[in-house]
Amino acid sequence: MATSKETVQKILDYFNAQGWLIPDVASALNVSEQYLRRVLNNPEQHPKQITNIIAHYKIR
Repeated sequence: MATSKETVQKILDYFNAQGWLIPDVASALNVSEQYLRRVLNNPEQHPKQITNIIAHYKIR
């Protein structure tokens, strides 16, 4: 089982590999940039949102 920090790093690595910045992803997910940063900075408090991001982008 991956830790929350490893999971967030996988998500960020995926975004970087695609050439996407946080504002681009926030816009695509229809959430504010501030909210997305809060979710990524505190994954323990937002497990459902982290799961939704992983599922939406099919991150493995």
